[in-house]
Amino acid sequence: MANGDEKPKIRSMTLEDLDPILAIDHKIRAMGKAITYANLTTERLFTIDRKSGRLARPVSYVELITGDVTGLLEFGLVAEVKNHVRGFILGRVGHVGASGAQVGLILILGVHPDYWHKGIAKELVRGICDQFRKKGIRAVHIGIDQRDKDLIGFFEGIGFSVGHLIDYSKSL
Repeated sequence: MANGDEKPKIRSMTLEDLDPILAIDHKIRAMGKAITYANLTTERLFTIDRKSGRLARPVSYVELITGDVTGLLEFGLVAEVKNHVRGFILGRVGHVGASGAQVGLILILGVHPDYWHKGIAKELVRGICDQFRKKGIRAVHIGIDQRDKDLIGFFEGIGFSVGHLIDYSKSL
C-alpha cells in the first residue's frame, strides 16, 4: 500500500452495499477491463430484473432482486476506504472434479479503478480465503479467462497457480 493511502476496512457484504458494488462493476466494464467477467455481471449474480428497473426507476437495485442471495452474502466482502465501498468479492462453496471435493469458489472480484494497486484486491482475497478456511474448506478456485493477463498476474502473485482441470466448451 502506498504511503498516505488509508488501509481498507474489510467487512461482510450487506444488501445495502449493492448499489456501490454495481457502480464499481459498471465502471470497470466501461473501461473494457472485465475480460474474465464479460458474461458474469454482478447484476446476474444477484438476479436483478433490469427491465423492471428501467420502468420503475427504483431508488435502489435492492428493490429489483428476484432471487435468494443468502449464499452470496455469506461469502461476500466489501472493502471500505473512508466509509465508501471501493471494492468487493463474491464467492460460494462448490464441488469440483470427479471426487466432488468441496472447494471455495471466487465468483467475481472488483475494485474501483481509482483504487487499483493499493492492496485492496489482495485484502479482499485474503478475507474470503479466511472465511472459507473457517468453514473447513482447504482449497480455493477461480476461473480466469486465459486472455486476462492482469488478473492472472495478480492471482499468481498472491500464491494461486494453474489447477489441473481444463474447462472445455462448445457453442450450440
